[in-house]
Amino acid sequence: MIPLLFTSNQPFSGKSSLCVGIGSVLRDMGLKVGYMKPVGTLPVKVGDIITDEDAHYISKIFGMKDDLADISPVILSEDSYRNCLKDIKLSSNFLEKISKAFNNIKQDKDVVLLEGAKSIEDGLFLGISSRDICKKIKAKTIVIFKYCPEIVDQVLFYKEYFNNNFGGIIINLIPEESIGYLKDFILPFLSNKKINVFGCVTSDKVLSSVSIKEMARHLDGKVLSAKDNVDELVETFMLGAMGQEQALKFFRMKANKAVITGGDRADIQLAALETNTRCLILTGNFQPSSVVLGRAEEIGVPIILVKYDTLTTVEKLNVIIDHSGFHEFKKIDKIIQITKEFIDIEGLLKFTKN
Repeated sequence: MIPLLFTSNQPFSGKSSLCVGIGSVLRDMGLKVGYMKPVGTLPVKVGDIITDEDAHYISKIFGMKDDLADISPVILSEDSYRNCLKDIKLSSNFLEKISKAFNNIKQDKDVVLLEGAKSIEDGLFLGISSRDICKKIKAKTIVIFKYCPEIVDQVLFYKEYFNNNFGGIIINLIPEESIGYLKDFILPFLSNKKINVFGCVTSDKVLSSVSIKEMARHLDGKVLSAKDNVDELVETFMLGAMGQEQALKFFRMKANKAVITGGDRADIQLAALETNTRCLILTGNFQPSSVVLGRAEEIGVPIILVKYDTLTTVEKLNVIIDHSGFHEFKKIDKIIQITKEFIDIEGLLKFTKN
């Protein structure tokens, strides 16, 4: 059995989501699937073990019984990184530790999926980069590319970089307007270069959405109403800074949205609540009126009160949108659907055969 290591050309390209989707589809096919993230960069404490946040979450999705210490055997925190810079000998057993963990994970498995760190450079000075790991455990790497116009140069670089361990690519987050160019020019070129393309996935609003609960946490906000609905997903954001009449017309243009406005703008808030609004984000730490609170509670729209001004709030939300991941159970079904529709599972499976 040849393991598949999924890496990417930049952070937040969809590695974790695609591991979830591909692993779930393979399990539905009756295969025993193993998963590990050899080098974790998102430390979280689970019981007495420091593991990787994504790895822990995926292990729960898959209901894995493997030891967390094997699922993510090396954790690169700021402290461990700094300590290894001071004394490189501290990393002398890292690659062997990963290899031993892989050997434990692969027992009785038909397929093992490995998730790379944020980039191919992570762990390079420690001898545990994605390339080092592939060579050690004889894995094939599948590179997930977040679409960009210069993707061809990047693909050729990764093919040369991984050399014999290069398996192919998946192109993710493709804007609708770029599909024609991709089909007419990029894919034929890659085919001529004999590069395996295992999937082309367009951008999806659901996968780029974020829950109200996660927004409140990221903004250090307080939920004032409809607290039972904080797991709902927000697909877009609108800024309310106009008169009530214009606001009503404006807010009707988009659904499943969060409206950001000053806490003292009751007219804007009420206008937003008359349209398909998932959440109100009130800035400046201004408490809303009882009328607004009552209406929001009545129709089940959470209100998040934040201390920041409107500009700072928007900047913080832009960060969370860019980094929105798969840590919402409501996204899992969508991820699996997309995987079935766009990913060549049979083609990937051929690479796992000895």
